Amino acid sequence: MDVVKFFEELGMGKYQARALIALMKHGEAKASEVSDLSGVPRAKVYGVLDQLADMGFVDKIPGRPVRFRAKSPERIIERIKYNIIIEYNRMLNRIENMEKELFSSLKALYSESEVRTRELMRVVSVGEPSERETRILYNQAKTEINIVSKSFEYYPKVRNELIGASKRGVKIKILLLGEEFLEERSRAVQKEILKLVKSDLDAEIRLSKTLLPLRGAIIDPSYEYKTGKAIFVVEDPETPLYLRDAAVTENPSLVAGMKKYFDLIWKYESTPLSSHANSQG
Repeated sequence: MDVVKFFEELGMGKYQARALIALMKHGEAKASEVSDLSGVPRAKVYGVLDQLADMGFVDKIPGRPVRFRAKSPERIIERIKYNIIIEYNRMLNRIENMEKELFSSLKALYSESEVRTRELMRVVSVGEPSERETRILYNQAKTEINIVSKSFEYYPKVRNELIGASKRGVKIKILLLGEEFLEERSRAVQKEILKLVKSDLDAEIRLSKTLLPLRGAIIDPSYEYKTGKAIFVVEDPETPLYLRDAAVTENPSLVAGMKKYFDLIWKYESTPLSSHANSQG
């Protein structure tokens, strides 16, 4: 693992990362020694070490000259997480404090056409982008979440958001592909995921008796076409998953149609997980 690059991705400067790693390798050292060990210019090394101390990664040891010592890996990791939380809360508070002013400024810049049609859908890549959109939808859910999946392999990546939704009283239904349609590996994955889901959530789970042409999640649908959001992927065995796109929609009519598709399969073409397990026994 390239630790310098990782530290830089977290927002640490290159000099800061080099100085910290030099101290971790060589222990306690003077600023001039850190400069020689890390390649940080002497004109900058004192400022860099002071910054590392302010961030909680390095201890300053009083004396003539002052010496510096890196904290333990455990303390550094704890401090990284703490600093991220502090920065996140700072930015969130800043946005909340200026929300009205920001809204007014953005509204002044925003130009609406005379006739504005409601966007049918937008496209995101399958993988991290679609998982991020899914987590957002789960966090926004107020009444219900309807999930259609093959084996729900991505559950660990959205687990916290679904647990949060369940605690808020959101009704959760999960429709998975019947094991007769799954390869051996997918059956094993589904079995382990179901153990986790049942221990985490108060959710209804059914297994489909047919192939599922769509996979995704339907959030807060309304048959009055007033609310609803969804994210879905069209099943396409000929295309590798990493090349597929997912569609995200907030069009209430489209979401209502997807909900009807979900309800029909749920009622007529699936079986409860418990009865399926009994039949297999």
